[in-house]
This record gives sequence, C-alpha cells and structure tokens, in this order.
Amino acid sequence: MQRTVLLLVVALVASAGLASVGAAQTGAGLPSGGFDQMDVSPDDVLIAVTVEPDGDAVWETQYRIRLADDDEEQAFEELRADVESDPDAYTSRFGERMRTTAGAAENATGREMNVTNVSVSAERRELPQSYGVLTYRFEWSNFAAVDGDRLLVGDAVDALFLDESTSLIVSWEDGYRLGEASPTPTETRDDAVVWQGPVDFTEGEPRVTIEPEGLAAGLLPFVALGLLVAVVAVVGYRRRPWGASASGEAPVATSKPAESGAATSTAADGASVSTAAGSGENDATGGPDAEKSEPSAAADEDADVAAPPVDEDLLSNEEQVIRLVEENGGRMKQKRVAEELDWTAAKTSQVVTGLPDEGDLDGFRLGRENVLSLPGYDAAGEGDAAGDTDRTANEGGE
Repeated sequence: MQRTVLLLVVALVASAGLASVGAAQTGAGLPSGGFDQMDVSPDDVLIAVTVEPDGDAVWETQYRIRLADDDEEQAFEELRADVESDPDAYTSRFGERMRTTAGAAENATGREMNVTNVSVSAERRELPQSYGVLTYRFEWSNFAAVDGDRLLVGDAVDALFLDESTSLIVSWEDGYRLGEASPTPTETRDDAVVWQGPVDFTEGEPRVTIEPEGLAAGLLPFVALGLLVAVVAVVGYRRRPWGASASGEAPVATSKPAESGAATSTAADGASVSTAAGSGENDATGGPDAEKSEPSAAADEDADVAAPPVDEDLLSNEEQVIRLVEENGGRMKQKRVAEELDWTAAKTSQVVTGLPDEGDLDGFRLGRENVLSLPGYDAAGEGDAAGDTDRTANEGGE
C-alpha cells in the first residue's frame, strides 16, 4: 500500500507540472510502471500557496479521494495508519522531488531557493461527501521575488500545467492586496486568486503581483492633507490683507521728522500726511492746501519685510485688488485700481462688489469717485496714500 501511495504522489506532482519545472512536462522522472500500478486515484488535487512578506511561501498540496464504497474507505484507513506510523517514508521521497523542482526554479530565476520542513498527514473529511485527504506541507524559500514592498509571484513555476482535476490557489497575508494577476483567475477573493484546471499556462504565466494595502490608498491621506493645508493657506491669505496684524488692523507707518523744519504727522491707519512748517491752513480735515503724500520709505521697508514675494499668477482677482490697495497705503480709488491691473471698469466693479460684505475692503464715494480702503482705515482722513486728491478738493472741483 505504501508503494501505491508513493507512486500516486509522484504521478500527481508530475501531472501538475511541479516535478518538471524548467523541463518538458511529460511526466519525466516517474518510476517504471507508472499509473497502471495504482489501485486508487484522486478525484481532485488542490495546490495552495501562501506567500509571505519576505518572499518565502508555505505550500500545501492536498490529494482528495472520494470514499464512495467500503473498499475505498478501507484502503484509505490503511493509508492513514501507514502515514501515522512512518511519515518519513512519505516525506523523504516527496521532499526530494520538490527540492529538485526548487533547484530548477533557482537556475531559472537566479534566486537561491530551498524546500524545508516537509510534513505529511492523512485524514478523513466531509466535504460534504466523505473524502480521504492526503496533505503534504512544506516551505519554499524565496519562492516569490521581492520588489520593494511588492511581491511578484509565478516565475518559479513558469508555464505550469493544471489538469481538469487540479486547482491552484495563491494567497497572501493580512495587510496586502492583489495588484494584478495573469492570466485572469477563475476566482478572485479578498486574500487569494484561484485557477481551476484545465489551465495550460504559457511562458510568463502564472503571474501575481501582491502589494501592501496602503501602497496606493496610503498616499491619499498625504494628498488630502496637502490639499487641506493649501486651502487653509489660501483662505488665510485671502481673508488677511498683507501686512495686517492678527487683530485685523492695518499697519502703522511712521515717517521720519524733516530736518529742514517741516513737520510730519503719523496716521494710525497707515497713511502719513506731511504739512509745511508754519502753514496753519493745513489741518487734519484735509483743507484746500493739504499736500499729497506718498508712503514713507520706512513704511515701504516694513511692507517688504512683512510681505514675502508672492507669485501673482496664484492670486485670485479679489486678492489682487486687496494686495494692490495694501501696497498703496491702504486706500485707493477704484478707477486707479482698474488702471493698475489693466482691467475694464466693468470688471473692476464686478470684482470689488462683494469685498465690503466680506469685510476685506471698505468702499465709499469721494465726489464722483469710488474709493476702496482696508478695514480700519480712517475714511475721514486727509487724501489717500495713493496720490488721490482730498475729499474737499474733489467735492469742490466737480
């Protein structure tokens, strides 16, 4: 009986293509006598390969015989008793066959391989019919190629043949998922692919790519985080004018005292207004003799420090308006905004319409002109820092 089972195992391994990897699949290597000396044959064969993260694989080959009558049941019971009493008689012959197979795969792939920890068991199972199952289990080192975090399976059993009674299952551990498989499997599971024979794999088949579950999906959190940071930055950039303090107040610009005796005044709203020494007619209400003033050099210096260079192409229309007003001291005529940005009056009006409601800019009429100013700018102050004439002059001149 032992010889019968050994011949059975050798024949089945050869018929599944495992004993002839790298050679013609003709059943070469079978002892003389072959199949005609066997009084039992399996109803189906299951080859289950579990690939580990380091490329090693645990193989389990099950030969299942349906126990349809008393004679088959008696034969299997004798086999089970024989396996339990002398397992080495079975594992030594099978292990040698598989080490030969691994040696041929090693030559073909260039990876050092070995077959170890060969074991055998025989048990009766209800599937739901009664089956006798002879199972060989062993470990195959470097069975799969490791490419970074991915596992490439199949080159060690290239051009494998499965007959109509044989199935191949390639499975993987938790934390991995299927990348791709060729040819298309008969069945695809969450943790395995299955090919049901007959399948005559061609050169370059079968192939299974296994990759970590987070390889593709794990990039998504970083992408999402990057987008979130970008949105927050843009919103913050949009809502807070350049150079403004955390409280939302416009920066304070102070001009140096004139050495020639001219007096200078400092506006808390960021605009500096100069008056000639001894000229009592120039008061804080912006009388007819009020002089136009430009932002001081110190204010420009502070603005340069507070506002790092920004790519203009990345600014929205509203942001361009806010930045332009900020760069011109915090107050500017709408007409001049259109000129500076080379926009039409209609486009400028459309862009700035919603800014007062959002709290980004204030707007008011100065004579027949629309004037834009940063929040907190004193609209009743003298003139504007962008060279606009004062309110009195405009009202009187229109």
